[in-house]
Amino acid sequence: MFFKKSDFYPVIAPLSGKVIALSDTEDPIFSGKVVGDGVAIIPGNGEVVAPVSGVISMIAPTNHSYGITAYDGTEILVHIGIDTVKLEGKGFTPLVYKGQEVEVGQPVCKFDLDLIRHEGFNATTPVIITSNSIDRVKRLTLRTGFVEGGKSVCMLYALEKKK
Repeated sequence: MFFKKSDFYPVIAPLSGKVIALSDTEDPIFSGKVVGDGVAIIPGNGEVVAPVSGVISMIAPTNHSYGITAYDGTEILVHIGIDTVKLEGKGFTPLVYKGQEVEVGQPVCKFDLDLIRHEGFNATTPVIITSNSIDRVKRLTLRTGFVEGGKSVCMLYALEKKK
């Protein structure tokens, strides 16, 4: 089967930094793709933007992770750091609310990158097409290297054709 460029949906990097393979993260839940498939970004700053246009479908009570459901129904999870739930919200400032519509590149959260590192946590941020959506994805292309948040593509996905 051949794919045209128009068959793919882009996921824009939600933050600036270095993209690495999800399998290279220190958390077996993410590296084992239990939650879904995607990439991870070693952040260079403390701002997260919406990777797709859609609706904020989830904000963790500790403000360290955000779910965005794209208008095509695909769920994207942005999980700021590894084990940062243990910070109990310290250093995370949400800029959106659950149910809010967002445009790609719109600021979603500010976080204190220095605080995360000072507290001994890894700030590597998984960006995942969740397990609820990954079965609809026919093809997933992942990028590595440096990205600019809100501008660079970090993933492309093609969905199964509806019957």
